[in-house]
Amino acid sequence: MRVPAPSFRLVAGQELLSSYASSPGVARCFCKTCGSTLFSRRDDLGVVNVRMGSLDSDPCVKPSAHIFVGSKAPWFEITDNLPQFAEFPPK
Repeated sequence: MRVPAPSFRLVAGQELLSSYASSPGVARCFCKTCGSTLFSRRDDLGVVNVRMGSLDSDPCVKPSAHIFVGSKAPWFEITDNLPQFAEFPPK
């Protein structure tokens, strides 16, 4: 789930996070205890990409598209009618 960086706020657990710069302008943040990826900060785009599985409650949003389907596993079947994009959707 992509959110504008100014709207993103950690409410607890900051001390349990670690991060690394995976490329210029991109920092990937993960749990120091289990190693799970939680979110990535994209300074170049001004957004935070949150891994939905890391949320404790329903974010009250639904998916609007499938992205990066050009590299999805061949055995994974997308069964809904949402738009599909090989990479990022056009701006």
